[in-house]
Amino acid sequence: MVIEKPILPTWEWLWGGTDAEAAGAFFEFIKVALVLVLLGLILGLLVSIFRYGPGRGWSNYLRVLRQAPRDLLGISPRRVLGLAVLAMREAIRRRVWVALILFFVVLMFASWNLAPNSDQPAVIYLNFVLTAATYIMLPVAVFTAAFSLPQDIKNHTIYTVVTKPVRPSEIVLGRILGFSFVGTTLLLAMGLSSYIFVVRGLDHTHTLTDRDLLAETHRGRVVRNEGETSNDDRHRHPVDIEARSFYPEFELSSTARITRVGPSATAIGLRVGDQLIAIDGEPVADKNTGKTLRRLAGRPMTDVPLSLKRDGKRLDFKVPRTILETFTGTNRGHKHRIVARQADGSGNTATYTVGPAEGMFLARVPQYGSLRFRDSKGDPKDSRTWTFNEQGVNVGKIFSYRSYIRGNTLAAAIWTFDDLTPEKYPNGLDMDVSIRVYRSYLGKIDAAVVGSLYVRNPETGKRSREQIFSGKDFSIERMRVSRKVWSMDDELIDLFADGLVTPDGRTEVWISCVDPGQYFGMAEADVYIRARDAPFTLNFIKGFLGIELQIILVTALAVLFSTFLSGPVSTLLSFTTVLLGFNKDFLQRVVQSVLNPEVAQQAVAYKRVYGGGPIEAAYRILLQLNITSELETNPLTSAIKVIDKVVMYVVNNILHLLADFEQFLEVQYLSYGYDIPWDMLIQHSFSVLSFLLATYILGYFILKSRELAR
Repeated sequence: MVIEKPILPTWEWLWGGTDAEAAGAFFEFIKVALVLVLLGLILGLLVSIFRYGPGRGWSNYLRVLRQAPRDLLGISPRRVLGLAVLAMREAIRRRVWVALILFFVVLMFASWNLAPNSDQPAVIYLNFVLTAATYIMLPVAVFTAAFSLPQDIKNHTIYTVVTKPVRPSEIVLGRILGFSFVGTTLLLAMGLSSYIFVVRGLDHTHTLTDRDLLAETHRGRVVRNEGETSNDDRHRHPVDIEARSFYPEFELSSTARITRVGPSATAIGLRVGDQLIAIDGEPVADKNTGKTLRRLAGRPMTDVPLSLKRDGKRLDFKVPRTILETFTGTNRGHKHRIVARQADGSGNTATYTVGPAEGMFLARVPQYGSLRFRDSKGDPKDSRTWTFNEQGVNVGKIFSYRSYIRGNTLAAAIWTFDDLTPEKYPNGLDMDVSIRVYRSYLGKIDAAVVGSLYVRNPETGKRSREQIFSGKDFSIERMRVSRKVWSMDDELIDLFADGLVTPDGRTEVWISCVDPGQYFGMAEADVYIRARDAPFTLNFIKGFLGIELQIILVTALAVLFSTFLSGPVSTLLSFTTVLLGFNKDFLQRVVQSVLNPEVAQQAVAYKRVYGGGPIEAAYRILLQLNITSELETNPLTSAIKVIDKVVMYVVNNILHLLADFEQFLEVQYLSYGYDIPWDMLIQHSFSVLSFLLATYILGYFILKSRELAR
């Protein structure tokens, strides 16, 4: 999942802002409401006159209008609560709790078929429980609400209610609240069981010993330690630890003076202020901390002989190289923390503790930057991604909004990030990199394409040393630019203090493709800096709140349709409305492709819908014409286009009244490990409340008209 369009702040979304498409929702609501009220007044008058004649129809019409404010605003909370309780009892009598049993049965057998060897098991598990809860609860909400009122009217049980001082508005509101509460209770149980199922189902760890690691040497020096963890839960994790990760527990200044001492070094006798003068008998190079640190690197828990000067005296120590923590390689969408400890007093062996899976259940809070490109010659290309112009190389993927850069050239994708401070990122910059790969030659199809990344000061040009990573399609590479990084001058420098970030908090992230003949595809949202992750449990609750909003909306629609239709027909209409709501974006693109063909022609390929309107589509099917080819200009095709425009104009106005179920993207946010913004939930809640208000008022007038008919 890629978040292509950021969520607007609620205030800006509600009252208006710079985004003309999404801003001013309140004023859009007022505009649509006024049109609906006007149409409702006209239609209500016509129906009343048609049913009762001009005289009596006009009288009834005025009487309903006089009573409406009192009935709609003067509802009794006690009566509404009583009707809601009756609706809940009715739902229980209809055995809606069977849906919960069905969900539990589905969970019992689900783990057998959830692709245990998948690259992203958490995504599959979360998608499964959220989709299952949605697909079970929405039909339950429809069937429960759609059959209730028609059945009461058919059995005449409704008359025992309306003969009491109960208003039609209270009947509608009571049933919406009652059935929604039942759905909420069932969803709460499903959510709790889903959380346990997902967390327990994916919980595991591994083991790692000294025998699993092989030291790689260069010129007699250890440069890295490689190996694999044990095979648990049907997978292993690669372990690749650079020797520079293993140092004695102290820090050095540029003049090789100790500035901080860790626990193991303190136990040996090292102090802050000691001057390092030799390593294993070899003098330390003056003012070359980088070279000194590389000499200190080696295997974990091995001793390094040091010579220090303290108070004019030379002191010799053997300090163990220690690693407090590192991580395994990423496999199946997660990694494990590794903590090394000394096995015995010899200082030459180590034990490793592998922690639980990390990165599997996330609630990432991304900070996005702006993207620009450099071509194969290194020349800048300043057009932005969102214009869908070619910035990199066009590889022929017309349905992709990404630009591509060629490997083993000067081509680069450059992200500029703002508002970076040591307080917000005390440990460095954690980044997620989602790369698309285009292969000009296949080679080993499952092999990753190598890329490089470095950070650069946009003002001074000072940059860090390149980090190498592996890019694979449909996977997220989690990378960290540590607070301490190696510069091009072979010095260990601070990200903020030593000028890789400007004083006002800006830096650049440069990404290139290393492999010749291969390509990286990138868009602005493919690389972001991760702020502190939000709690996954809270994010899980937010995801189910999105399903809850859908249940309330479907319940309200089903109750509305049941006020004037039979149970089966209201059920069918409810399902049709939900189906159209989930495809509203596609329908809008079809409409715009017919009403505004010039604009659609300039739109990006995956936004345009080919084939014309319904009449033109039928005509093309009949004559077996290609959907992308233009129709011959003749009287028949001209008439077809005119009819389609009229039909699409009507459809376009209907779509404004249709609930957009596709907007409830909380499920995708949760499944793919993004924090669900509160702004999104609040905006969706406002949308549901607006539909609730409309169904409440419309349902009242329909029941009121049926009351007058009796």
